[in-house]
Amino acid sequence: MIRKGLAVLMCAVVLAPALVMAQANAFVGDWLLTIEGNQGTQESSLTIKDAGGKLSAELHGARGTVAISDVTVKGSEAVLKFDVETPQGVADVVMTLTLKNGALAVKRDIAGGQVSHTGTGKKKG
Repeated sequence: MIRKGLAVLMCAVVLAPALVMAQANAFVGDWLLTIEGNQGTQESSLTIKDAGGKLSAELHGARGTVAISDVTVKGSEAVLKFDVETPQGVADVVMTLTLKNGALAVKRDIAGGQVSHTGTGKKKG
């Protein structure tokens, strides 16, 4: 009984990182995001890359390019955290991407959730 439990634990330890990377790989690539903002619909391009098991992203929009190094994936959800320059100063952004049938549901919270927007994303190509 102890051996069987140990074998199951060993399998879980060995397979868990592979499962996490498989989930993360579903987000890797080039995406077109369409977000409903305060000033109407905004389109931006998002590139998510995997460099040796560490995800990073670049968001290209009307205000230029933002490099994003804080990217975490848990299940069907990726969370990107970064800062943007606004007329009022620097604001933190948390963008949550939820994978559904090969597309994304997007939620963007700015300044600790003081401003929130939602939208969609589709993979390019």
